[in-house]
Amino acid sequence: MSRPTHILLVDDDEDDYLIIRNLLAKIPDSPFKIDWISSPDEARKVIAEATHDIYLVDYRLGAENGLELLSTFDLVHRPEPFIILTGAGDERAERRAMKMGVADYLVKGSLDTELLSRVLRYSLQRKLFEAQRVHQLIEINRSKDEFIALASHQLRTPATAVKQYVGMILEGYAGDLTPEQNKFLQSAYESNERQIQVVNDILRVAKLDLKKITLKRAETDISKLMESILNDMASLMENRDQILKYDVPKEPVSAFIDTEYIRMAIGNIVDNASKYTPPGKTITAIVTAVPAGRILVSIHDEGVGIAKEDTDKLFKKFSRIHNPLSVKVGGTGLGLYWSKEVVHLHGGSIDVESELGIGTTFKVFLPAK
Repeated sequence: MSRPTHILLVDDDEDDYLIIRNLLAKIPDSPFKIDWISSPDEARKVIAEATHDIYLVDYRLGAENGLELLSTFDLVHRPEPFIILTGAGDERAERRAMKMGVADYLVKGSLDTELLSRVLRYSLQRKLFEAQRVHQLIEINRSKDEFIALASHQLRTPATAVKQYVGMILEGYAGDLTPEQNKFLQSAYESNERQIQVVNDILRVAKLDLKKITLKRAETDISKLMESILNDMASLMENRDQILKYDVPKEPVSAFIDTEYIRMAIGNIVDNASKYTPPGKTITAIVTAVPAGRILVSIHDEGVGIAKEDTDKLFKKFSRIHNPLSVKVGGTGLGLYWSKEVVHLHGGSIDVESELGIGTTFKVFLPAK
């Protein structure tokens, strides 16, 4: 025997409840079982518990209306259909209801057994189709991410081998090279390095999107970690004729983090600052404890800056912002997306302040505990 379909009617008029109950009773082999609540406050609690299959909500509920009651909930992502009942048609209210994710909008005076039965069955069917479509999209996305991860791994293996063999030739293991041979091989080595970096970026993001990252947290002195990151990049900044400023705090500034993941996340931001800062300009790093038990890592550059309308693109996958240095710099548009997601996994956040032609400040907030 199939389970009955439970309906909750939210209506402050008992006569309406009796009418709808009688209409449901006239449906042949009716699978519907109805409960009635007249109080919006009580209804809010019951709807939150999600114990019913369909919700019929009256538009007029005394001082409150049905749409105000339902605005508490995310109807688009709820698996149950919500149907608004009203005494008279109102186009504005109907449009607002549909935008909220209401399945249908019915005028009480036009209700009969056939119409009510059809609306209830169709609303359930639509929600079922929506759930199936969402499930299919999730499966397609998962398959896509798994394919990217597999393809990236297969690309990285031969690229790493090419790097080793070209490196050995450049170091003289196969004999002396002419200046022209050295030039060509050096160019091949650098191109291969860029390819490996692209593959690594794609592989890291695929792993992140597949939720295959497990954080190994430990208490870490962020000020020392920042110093280590900057030391690794010092020669690169020197080659770009950039000035680096960082004063190591006298006291440890500790956070409970996965050191390697945060190293890469902050390293991406520092590298980004260096790429978009012209020669002769300064990059400044600051690490400090701030209120609410947080650690602030601030990286300020005197680079090309970012237009206000472009800041939303910064942390999107494969998104790159056009500026005077973007063509020269290149990149996948994945580094900052990856950094933000890793910081979020730690319960932190990233803020950006920028002005075109003046510079950009990235603020990374991490929980101290």
